[in-house]
Amino acid sequence: MKLKDTPTIKKMAKELGLTRVINAEEAIREYCVRKVEKIIEPLGRPNDLNQLLAIVSSSLRLKFEEVDTEYALFEISQQYVGKGEIIFGDLHQQLDEKTDAVLIELNHVQPWEAKYIAVIDCRGHKAWRAYFSKWHEVSHVLTQPSQISFKFRRTPTKKKEPEEQITDKVAGDLAFYSPLFLPELLARVQKKKRLTFNVVEELRTAICPVASREATIRGAVSRTPFPQLFVVVDYGFKKDEQRIINTTQMDMFTDKETPFLPKLRAVEVIPNNPATKVGLRIHTNMEVPEESIITEAYHNPNIGHQAYSALENLNWWKHSRGTLETMPIYVEATKIGKRVFALICQG
Repeated sequence: MKLKDTPTIKKMAKELGLTRVINAEEAIREYCVRKVEKIIEPLGRPNDLNQLLAIVSSSLRLKFEEVDTEYALFEISQQYVGKGEIIFGDLHQQLDEKTDAVLIELNHVQPWEAKYIAVIDCRGHKAWRAYFSKWHEVSHVLTQPSQISFKFRRTPTKKKEPEEQITDKVAGDLAFYSPLFLPELLARVQKKKRLTFNVVEELRTAICPVASREATIRGAVSRTPFPQLFVVVDYGFKKDEQRIINTTQMDMFTDKETPFLPKLRAVEVIPNNPATKVGLRIHTNMEVPEESIITEAYHNPNIGHQAYSALENLNWWKHSRGTLETMPIYVEATKIGKRVFALICQG
């Protein structure tokens, strides 16, 4: 079932006063954008996306607390418990590995103080998601019906529930708010008609300095008017292999006797709408061709964080029924940590 057709999303739209709408998902997303536009209208257009976030969160009486160490988590917990907010007492249990953030409505506040506290987990690998996580929590407040109250909300790392999925989509609309982001993007991609890592860095510097590289790539890919893929590459297993590994069937094997070997795969593939329309696609978990610059970027220790590019062909990518269609493609790849990020467009 599509997100727009789920009972949860239809109910949410109704609670927000969005009745007689054809597409509940689009109606909710447009509603949130309009609310943000109404917030910033009296102040004029912000200079960048960080300023936009500050203005919107302040208007919503939402304050962020970032957790980058265990001690920081302890301090935040003690600070609010000391103010009579007992719900912060088990914060260390609530903000676990499977949770990106928690959103708490305070009980003891003055009219001029923050009403909501969003505790953002910035520890380890979650640090790159901090900027987007903040917008996710903003989106929760924006989509909260005025007649319905809540005291505690946990944001899981895996957004399976319809309510979390629509909140993520709203966050995507706002984190790279098009009136600010799109003109800067178009000015940089019109000449070559493709997105590059250099363009991503220029965008971060100009309009979203607090966003991570990965978040900026995702925002830029979705808004680029030309066919574009963002591919994250790492070692992994086929779906059926992973399914077996995740079951008790693997209990009979020791580490040395594991029947499957991980291979370099496209563990995540993000296409934009133009790419889907022209048939530029790579399936998730497909093995990366050995001859691709992506493979070299992963294994060559001399490449470092530099971006390398090459003209290739989509038919180098193989699956169980053959190869992908013949299409010249331009590939740019760079290694970030243990993964390779690749930007792929028509060649």
